[in-house]
Amino acid sequence: MDKASDKVIDKIILAITANLFPLWMVAANLIARLGGMIILLLIGHGFAPDILGGYFAMLAMTGLAVTATQAGTGPLLIRLVQTGAHTTAVFIITFRLLVAFAAIALLVTRSEFDLPIHWPFVIMPISAALSPDWIITARTAFSHLGQIAVIAQLAGIGAAFLAVATNNNFILFTIAPAISIAAFIASICFAARLRSKPQTSMVAPAPDIKQICGLIGFTLLAGFLPNLDFVLLGDGSHALFLAQRVFLFCAGLITAIAATLFAKRQEGLIREFWLVVPMASVTMLLLFFPDLIAHLIYAAPDTHLVAILRTGAFWPLLLAIIIRQCLVLQESGRVIWLGWLLLILLFVTLPLFSEPMKTPGLLANLMIIAQIRLGVLCVILAGCQVCLMRKDVRT
Repeated sequence: MDKASDKVIDKIILAITANLFPLWMVAANLIARLGGMIILLLIGHGFAPDILGGYFAMLAMTGLAVTATQAGTGPLLIRLVQTGAHTTAVFIITFRLLVAFAAIALLVTRSEFDLPIHWPFVIMPISAALSPDWIITARTAFSHLGQIAVIAQLAGIGAAFLAVATNNNFILFTIAPAISIAAFIASICFAARLRSKPQTSMVAPAPDIKQICGLIGFTLLAGFLPNLDFVLLGDGSHALFLAQRVFLFCAGLITAIAATLFAKRQEGLIREFWLVVPMASVTMLLLFFPDLIAHLIYAAPDTHLVAILRTGAFWPLLLAIIIRQCLVLQESGRVIWLGWLLLILLFVTLPLFSEPMKTPGLLANLMIIAQIRLGVLCVILAGCQVCLMRKDVRT
């Protein structure tokens, strides 16, 4: 009887641990956030505000270049590796590298770009284009991603210590490139150690051109959503900026979880749990305990920040639902243009809301509008899924 019960307990523990794989990506995301906070504390007390402003401005511009370089191809590369379509994967990498060079050309022509000081930032788009981290995700070796995050952040913290200790402006501008290079080298080392053949459960036909277009479209939609929504918050309000950090942190977590679910081709209750429950919990906390969350993250938050967090409580849950719908629909060749059309819709409708709502007395309404936009996307995506299901039943 004892042996039988022990076996049952062992099976239960094995089943639970087998479904905890998204925690590796969550851990990697948290490590990156923690490293960023440590670096910010170091350089925030070591350099003048105008110098830091130049650093963060250059970092923001380079971030756009990196986003353009990746061009929503991460999930596509994961699926290409899993299906053995290596020639197509090489073509995609070549395309990313060309985009990286184009982005660098635009970056260096900016008036803010000072070549003798800012040249390390040129490395970041190239690292993003060539980094084989998608191979690690495709092989579901998620523990390596956390190790890569640790290595990268240690490199950045080391550069920050050196910059502060020497009070050297040039070293300050090498912090972000140091993180990028360290992650790139670590990714190569870990990817080279993985087995070359996909797991048997992962073998499937390579995506066709329709599925490729759909994958990229939905990936861009999910990637742009958080930033597009917070374009509405562009009136310079301190409270809104602090609230934005909280919501973007939630977006980073749900994106990390979705990446693991995509790589594992996870379906059913496990997928629903990991996509909905964490962000539903965040929504409940923001709805009922926004003051607690604000004081947990910030030393002295004001009442405006607490009000904005409570008003935008459903934002994380709505984003999670949209990411869920994207995972379900993105590999279907029958909704090839849906992600692209919704992305265009978001861009086109943004000016309708941004200007009228930038009055100081209506800041909370900006979060309401952002959530309405997400809600409309949820309805459209759910409607498309229902239509596809009905067609499948009829056929």
